[in-house]
Amino acid sequence: MKKITLIIPLLLISAIIFSHPPDEPNPANLSDVSWHSIRLVEFESGSIDEVKQIIQKFETASVSAGIPPTSVRWFESGKYDLVVIWEMDQQPTVPDWNWNPQVDKWWNSFVAQEGSEEAAQKLQDQYTSLINSTVTNIARKSK
Repeated sequence: MKKITLIIPLLLISAIIFSHPPDEPNPANLSDVSWHSIRLVEFESGSIDEVKQIIQKFETASVSAGIPPTSVRWFESGKYDLVVIWEMDQQPTVPDWNWNPQVDKWWNSFVAQEGSEEAAQKLQDQYTSLINSTVTNIARKSK
């Protein structure tokens, strides 16, 4: 009986200790991490070919602006059609990609590519109209 009395508390303590997964290690300081914006996009049904043509123009503007390319992956299953991942320059203060100083640089390149502010905005609006839903998250990765 004494052995059971000793074993049960040990089992309970072990269960408590090992039942919680370890937390992600915190880097010594936030300069030891890279920050990434991860956007999942669901497009309107039947619009993927048009979307791919527009995204190609977006990517061309990025290259012209000297901005590192985003990582783009097309899903084969699930609700979303596309995931776009790009590394951010600094730790974000809000989960909004518009804080990135490269946005202006990219936009200026895109306007030059399309020939005018109006043409660039029209294509941007066309792309936006093809989006059914999006989810954006911010992630960090230890270097």
